[in-house]
Amino acid sequence: MNLARVEQYFAEVLCRIEDRRPAAGGGYASGPLVNIALQEGDATWLEQGLPPNLAIVGTVNMDESTHGFSRKVLDRAFTIELSDIDLAAWEKTAPGPSSVTPWPAAAWHPRAACLGELTAGNAEERQIIEKVIESLTAINSFLARAQLQVGYRVRDEIALFVLHARQAAASFVTRAGAEVDPLDLALLMKVLPRIAGGSSAVRTVILQLLGWTHQGKEMAVEEEAHDVMDLWESAGRGSSLPGARYPRTAARLCLMWDRLLGEGFTSFWL
Repeated sequence: MNLARVEQYFAEVLCRIEDRRPAAGGGYASGPLVNIALQEGDATWLEQGLPPNLAIVGTVNMDESTHGFSRKVLDRAFTIELSDIDLAAWEKTAPGPSSVTPWPAAAWHPRAACLGELTAGNAEERQIIEKVIESLTAINSFLARAQLQVGYRVRDEIALFVLHARQAAASFVTRAGAEVDPLDLALLMKVLPRIAGGSSAVRTVILQLLGWTHQGKEMAVEEEAHDVMDLWESAGRGSSLPGARYPRTAARLCLMWDRLLGEGFTSFWL
Protein backbone atom coordinates (compact mmCIF):
# COMPACT_ATOMS: atom_id res chain seq x y z
CA MET A 1 0.00 0.00 0.00
CA ASN A 2 2.99 2.33 0.38
CA LEU A 3 4.99 1.59 -2.77
CA ALA A 4 3.67 5.03 -3.75
CA ARG A 5 2.90 7.88 -1.36
CA VAL A 6 -0.43 7.18 0.32
CA GLU A 7 -1.26 10.85 0.87
CA GLN A 8 -1.06 11.39 -2.91
CA TYR A 9 -2.93 8.48 -4.50
CA PHE A 10 -5.38 8.30 -1.58
CA ALA A 11 -5.90 12.06 -1.33
CA GLU A 12 -9.63 12.08 -2.15
CA VAL A 13 -10.38 9.40 0.43
CA LEU A 14 -8.34 11.12 3.14
CA CYS A 15 -10.16 14.34 2.39
CA ARG A 16 -13.64 12.82 2.44
CA ILE A 17 -13.03 11.09 5.75
CA GLU A 18 -13.31 14.59 7.21
CA ASP A 19 -16.60 15.15 5.40
CA ARG A 20 -18.67 12.28 6.78
CA ARG A 21 -22.21 12.98 7.91
CA PRO A 22 -24.89 10.80 9.57
CA ALA A 23 -26.40 8.41 7.00
CA ALA A 24 -30.11 7.68 6.74
CA GLY A 25 -29.69 4.00 7.63
CA GLY A 26 -27.21 4.57 10.45
CA GLY A 27 -23.50 5.18 10.55
CA TYR A 28 -21.66 7.89 8.64
CA ALA A 29 -21.23 8.46 4.90
CA SER A 30 -19.28 11.00 2.89
CA GLY A 31 -20.02 13.13 -0.13
CA PRO A 32 -18.82 12.15 -3.63
CA LEU A 33 -15.13 11.30 -3.91
CA VAL A 34 -14.78 12.68 -7.43
CA ASN A 35 -15.44 16.33 -8.17
CA ILE A 36 -14.27 16.65 -11.77
CA ALA A 37 -15.90 16.35 -15.18
CA LEU A 38 -16.05 12.77 -16.46
CA GLN A 39 -17.12 11.13 -19.68
CA GLU A 40 -20.75 10.12 -19.93
CA GLY A 41 -20.00 6.44 -19.40
CA ASP A 42 -18.23 7.19 -16.13
CA ALA A 43 -20.85 9.54 -14.73
CA THR A 44 -21.92 7.08 -12.02
CA TRP A 45 -18.58 7.67 -10.28
CA LEU A 46 -19.69 11.24 -9.57
CA GLU A 47 -22.14 9.80 -7.02
CA GLN A 48 -19.70 7.45 -5.31
CA GLY A 49 -18.77 8.37 -1.75
CA LEU A 50 -17.63 6.50 1.34
CA PRO A 51 -20.59 4.38 2.51
CA PRO A 52 -21.25 3.75 6.22
CA ASN A 53 -20.42 0.02 5.98
CA LEU A 54 -16.92 0.53 4.54
CA ALA A 55 -13.74 -0.20 6.49
CA ILE A 56 -10.39 0.39 4.78
CA VAL A 57 -7.56 -1.97 5.78
CA GLY A 58 -4.17 -2.05 4.10
CA THR A 59 -0.82 -3.74 4.65
CA VAL A 60 2.49 -1.95 4.26
CA ASN A 61 6.18 -2.70 4.33
CA MET A 62 8.55 -0.31 6.07
CA ASP A 63 11.90 -0.65 4.36
CA GLU A 64 14.10 1.10 1.81
CA SER A 65 11.78 0.10 -1.06
CA THR A 66 8.71 1.94 0.27
CA HIS A 67 7.55 5.37 1.41
CA GLY A 68 6.96 6.26 5.03
CA PHE A 69 3.66 7.65 6.26
CA SER A 70 3.12 11.37 6.60
CA ARG A 71 1.40 12.77 9.69
CA LYS A 72 -1.69 13.39 7.55
CA VAL A 73 -2.00 9.64 7.04
CA LEU A 74 -1.04 8.68 10.60
CA ASP A 75 -3.63 11.06 12.04
CA ARG A 76 -6.37 9.26 10.09
CA ALA A 77 -5.28 5.66 10.62
CA PHE A 78 -4.69 3.17 13.39
CA THR A 79 -1.29 1.56 12.90
CA ILE A 80 -1.09 -2.12 13.85
CA GLU A 81 2.48 -3.41 13.79
CA LEU A 82 2.79 -7.21 13.49
CA SER A 83 6.12 -8.46 14.78
CA ASP A 84 5.34 -11.23 17.30
CA ILE A 85 6.24 -14.51 15.60
CA ASP A 86 5.60 -18.04 16.85
CA LEU A 87 7.86 -20.31 14.80
CA ALA A 88 6.63 -23.37 16.70
CA ALA A 89 3.11 -22.99 15.32
CA TRP A 90 3.61 -24.99 12.14
CA GLU A 91 1.23 -27.94 12.47
CA LYS A 92 -2.20 -27.75 10.95
CA THR A 93 -4.85 -28.04 13.64
CA ALA A 94 -8.17 -29.75 13.18
CA PRO A 95 -11.02 -27.27 12.83
CA GLY A 96 -13.18 -27.11 15.92
CA PRO A 97 -16.39 -25.34 16.78
CA SER A 98 -16.15 -21.66 15.98
CA SER A 99 -16.10 -19.31 18.95
CA VAL A 100 -16.37 -16.24 16.73
CA THR A 101 -19.53 -14.21 17.14
CA PRO A 102 -20.62 -12.56 13.89
CA TRP A 103 -21.01 -8.81 14.12
CA PRO A 104 -24.06 -7.21 12.53
CA ALA A 105 -23.47 -4.26 10.22
CA ALA A 106 -24.74 -1.90 12.91
CA ALA A 107 -21.83 -2.92 15.14
CA TRP A 108 -19.47 -1.17 12.72
CA HIS A 109 -21.33 2.12 12.95
CA PRO A 110 -19.58 4.60 15.28
CA ARG A 111 -21.66 6.57 17.71
CA ALA A 112 -20.06 9.75 16.41
CA ALA A 113 -17.40 10.92 13.97
CA CYS A 114 -15.98 13.34 16.54
CA LEU A 115 -16.46 14.03 20.23
CA GLY A 116 -18.52 17.13 19.51
CA GLU A 117 -21.22 14.95 17.92
CA LEU A 118 -21.32 12.44 20.77
CA THR A 119 -24.66 12.30 22.52
CA ALA A 120 -24.56 12.73 26.28
CA GLY A 121 -23.35 9.55 27.93
CA ASN A 122 -23.35 8.41 31.52
CA ALA A 123 -20.85 9.40 34.20
CA GLU A 124 -18.63 6.41 33.43
CA GLU A 125 -18.29 7.38 29.77
CA ARG A 126 -17.51 10.97 30.69
CA GLN A 127 -14.82 9.69 33.05
CA ILE A 128 -13.30 7.62 30.22
CA ILE A 129 -13.20 10.65 27.91
CA GLU A 130 -11.64 12.81 30.61
CA LYS A 131 -8.97 10.16 31.23
CA VAL A 132 -8.10 10.10 27.53
CA ILE A 133 -7.89 13.89 27.37
CA GLU A 134 -5.78 14.03 30.54
CA SER A 135 -3.40 11.42 29.12
CA LEU A 136 -3.05 13.15 25.76
CA THR A 137 -2.52 16.52 27.43
CA ALA A 138 0.39 15.04 29.38
CA ILE A 139 1.76 13.37 26.23
CA ASN A 140 1.52 16.62 24.27
CA SER A 141 3.63 18.35 26.91
CA PHE A 142 6.40 15.88 26.05
CA LEU A 143 5.86 15.85 22.28
CA ALA A 144 5.95 19.65 22.13
CA ARG A 145 9.72 19.64 22.52
CA ALA A 146 10.01 18.07 19.05
CA GLN A 147 6.87 19.72 17.60
CA LEU A 148 5.12 16.35 17.35
CA GLN A 149 1.93 17.15 19.26
CA VAL A 150 -1.34 15.44 18.45
CA GLY A 151 -4.44 17.47 17.64
CA TYR A 152 -8.21 17.31 17.93
CA ARG A 153 -8.58 14.53 15.36
CA VAL A 154 -6.30 12.16 17.27
CA ARG A 155 -7.99 13.09 20.55
CA ASP A 156 -11.42 12.29 19.13
CA GLU A 157 -10.37 9.02 17.50
CA ILE A 158 -8.63 7.71 20.62
CA ALA A 159 -11.53 8.68 22.88
CA LEU A 160 -14.09 7.07 20.56
CA PHE A 161 -11.90 3.98 20.18
CA VAL A 162 -11.74 3.50 23.95
CA LEU A 163 -15.47 4.09 24.31
CA HIS A 164 -16.35 1.62 21.56
CA ALA A 165 -13.92 -0.94 22.99
CA ARG A 166 -16.25 -1.34 25.96
CA GLN A 167 -18.78 -2.96 23.61
CA ALA A 168 -16.23 -5.62 22.60
CA ALA A 169 -14.33 -6.04 25.87
CA ALA A 170 -14.02 -9.80 25.37
CA SER A 171 -11.88 -9.17 22.27
CA PHE A 172 -9.29 -7.08 24.12
CA VAL A 173 -7.29 -9.99 25.50
CA THR A 174 -3.96 -11.61 24.72
CA ARG A 175 -3.59 -15.14 23.38
CA ALA A 176 -3.15 -16.26 26.99
CA GLY A 177 -6.35 -14.52 28.04
CA ALA A 178 -4.85 -11.50 29.85
CA GLU A 179 -6.77 -8.25 29.52
CA VAL A 180 -5.42 -5.52 27.24
CA ASP A 181 -6.07 -1.86 28.01
CA PRO A 182 -7.67 -0.21 24.94
CA LEU A 183 -6.07 3.13 25.82
CA ASP A 184 -2.65 1.46 25.88
CA LEU A 185 -3.28 0.07 22.39
CA ALA A 186 -4.56 3.41 21.12
CA LEU A 187 -1.48 5.29 22.36
CA LEU A 188 0.74 2.66 20.75
CA MET A 189 -1.08 2.91 17.41
CA LYS A 190 -1.73 6.65 17.21
CA VAL A 191 1.11 8.41 19.06
CA LEU A 192 4.36 6.45 18.75
CA PRO A 193 4.39 6.19 14.91
CA ARG A 194 4.82 9.99 14.82
CA ILE A 195 8.21 9.78 16.52
CA ALA A 196 11.33 9.34 14.39
CA GLY A 197 14.81 10.82 14.35
CA GLY A 198 17.97 11.13 16.35
CA SER A 199 17.95 14.73 17.54
CA SER A 200 18.29 15.76 21.15
CA ALA A 201 14.61 16.76 21.10
CA VAL A 202 13.51 13.28 19.99
CA ARG A 203 15.82 11.78 22.61
CA THR A 204 14.15 13.82 25.35
CA VAL A 205 10.65 13.01 24.07
CA ILE A 206 11.27 9.26 24.21
CA LEU A 207 12.89 9.47 27.64
CA GLN A 208 10.00 11.45 29.10
CA LEU A 209 7.36 9.23 27.49
CA LEU A 210 9.12 6.11 28.73
CA GLY A 211 8.99 7.34 32.31
CA TRP A 212 5.36 8.42 31.99
CA THR A 213 4.13 5.17 30.42
CA HIS A 214 6.06 3.13 32.98
CA GLN A 215 5.23 4.88 36.25
CA GLY A 216 3.22 7.97 35.34
CA LYS A 217 6.15 10.34 35.84
CA GLU A 218 8.57 11.66 33.24
CA MET A 219 12.27 10.87 33.49
CA ALA A 220 14.65 13.80 33.85
CA VAL A 221 18.01 12.15 33.11
CA GLU A 222 19.01 9.18 30.99
CA GLU A 223 20.36 7.22 33.95
CA GLU A 224 16.78 6.82 35.17
CA ALA A 225 16.02 4.64 32.15
CA HIS A 226 18.53 1.96 33.15
CA ASP A 227 16.20 0.15 35.56
CA VAL A 228 13.32 0.16 33.09
CA MET A 229 15.54 -1.14 30.30
CA ASP A 230 16.87 -3.88 32.59
CA LEU A 231 13.29 -4.88 33.39
CA TRP A 232 12.44 -5.01 29.69
CA GLU A 233 15.57 -7.07 28.96
CA SER A 234 14.78 -9.52 31.77
CA ALA A 235 11.26 -9.90 30.35
CA GLY A 236 12.75 -11.06 27.04
CA ARG A 237 12.49 -7.74 25.16
CA GLY A 238 8.86 -8.54 24.50
CA SER A 239 5.99 -6.41 23.26
CA SER A 240 4.66 -5.81 26.78
CA LEU A 241 6.52 -4.43 29.80
CA PRO A 242 5.35 -6.13 33.03
CA GLY A 243 4.18 -3.76 35.74
CA ALA A 244 4.08 -0.70 33.51
CA ARG A 245 1.18 1.73 33.53
CA TYR A 246 0.82 1.23 29.76
CA PRO A 247 2.69 -2.05 29.13
CA ARG A 248 2.64 -2.17 25.31
CA THR A 249 3.42 1.47 24.74
CA ALA A 250 6.23 1.33 27.30
CA ALA A 251 7.72 -1.81 25.71
CA ARG A 252 7.83 -0.19 22.26
CA LEU A 253 9.44 2.91 23.78
CA CYS A 254 12.09 0.64 25.31
CA LEU A 255 12.81 -0.74 21.85
CA MET A 256 12.94 2.75 20.37
CA TRP A 257 15.25 3.96 23.15
CA ASP A 258 17.52 0.93 22.72
CA ARG A 259 17.79 1.59 18.99
CA LEU A 260 18.48 5.28 19.59
CA LEU A 261 21.35 4.46 21.93
CA GLY A 262 22.82 1.87 19.58
CA GLU A 263 22.33 3.51 16.19
CA GLY A 264 21.79 7.21 16.87
CA PHE A 265 18.43 7.07 15.09
CA THR A 266 15.09 5.55 15.98
CA SER A 267 11.52 5.15 14.79
CA PHE A 268 8.40 3.19 15.61
CA TRP A 269 8.96 0.79 12.73
CA LEU A 270 11.09 -2.32 13.00
